[in-house]
Amino acid sequence: MLILLPCYFLLNYLLHVPVAVMAALLAQELLLSEQVFSIRDNALNLAAALPAFLVAIFTRSLLGTVMIGVLSLMILRFFF
Repeated sequence: MLILLPCYFLLNYLLHVPVAVMAALLAQELLLSEQVFSIRDNALNLAAALPAFLVAIFTRSLLGTVMIGVLSLMILRFFF
């Protein structure tokens, strides 16, 4: 017996896939250093991610988020 799920259930489920994939990739980049969990080694990356995260929340602009993230990492690496 074949049971068909409603199409809206599947579409609603698939809407969360890109967010989950991006969160997994971002967490791996920000928290792992040489396959070991290390906040101290990734302190600059984490510090640069905070302004980028705030821009992403308030503006929902991918271009603005990337620009602020790159600029903040560039400034932090210049001074530290």
